Amino acid sequence: MIRITTWRMGLFILTILALNCSDPQTLPKYTLKVDSLERQYNLFVPQEAPSTAMPLVVFFHGGGMAGEMFPQQAQFEALAEYESALLAFPQGLRVGNNEGEWQLNTRPDAQHDIEFVIAMIEDIAVRHPVNPNRIYAVGYSLGSMFTYEVACHLSDRFAAITSFAGTMPQSPTACTPERYAPIMHLHGDSDGIISYNAPWEWKSWDEVGTMMDIPSLINFWSERYSCRGKSLSESDSSKHIIHSECEQSAVVEHFRIKGGDHGWPKYINDESTHQVMWSFLSRFSLERNK
Repeated sequence: MIRITTWRMGLFILTILALNCSDPQTLPKYTLKVDSLERQYNLFVPQEAPSTAMPLVVFFHGGGMAGEMFPQQAQFEALAEYESALLAFPQGLRVGNNEGEWQLNTRPDAQHDIEFVIAMIEDIAVRHPVNPNRIYAVGYSLGSMFTYEVACHLSDRFAAITSFAGTMPQSPTACTPERYAPIMHLHGDSDGIISYNAPWEWKSWDEVGTMMDIPSLINFWSERYSCRGKSLSESDSSKHIIHSECEQSAVVEHFRIKGGDHGWPKYINDESTHQVMWSFLSRFSLERNK
């Protein structure tokens, strides 16, 4: 007699779903006109989507990766099928002398990406039932940098944020969120593109300026959230730091991946990275922070 635990059965189901998920290049694409700019996003909808409101996860791609497959997208799609969640893949756009495909250091005269994200969420909500309390952000590289624009300017819409291999400006023009969105940041300590231990200049763009090293990034948010507790657990492959007892029941978590570079890791402590991220995100909603 073969016995399969609930956990293993869930993993088995997700594996089968991953084998059958759609080619990311064939996901439905939608076009919006936002402040005279034509913007696009792709949307994954579960095949057996419920009539009830679903969580929405928004993925912000890395620099030069517009229209490409997001890391572990197949696994995220399989998970979304299993969890009945919507996945949105907005496409970045270089605007004027914008320093990249995602606007960093958002300011009053440069909010085109923030406005695009708001318009996209509202457009998706017209097409499908979205749970407004369970909208999440995932970012990679430049997209990870933009998730901190989300934390600064859209925390009233995003319940929680997780990202890999990004950072934020040392001196953000504006970052005074009324709501504190829980944050998980993953970063390789041997990243040769976005340094772990040293601040660096963002392509000599004065609008953005010097970017934080990663310890400073984590300290920025833990201090902003007035976190009082701190714990550390360590494995052969990573250090996991949790800043807890924060205001508004927020939390700031960080995985320092030992020897990790800029490439998206498949696993964190033997657990798939996409599952680590979802396990964090799904704990939170705008109604409450666990």
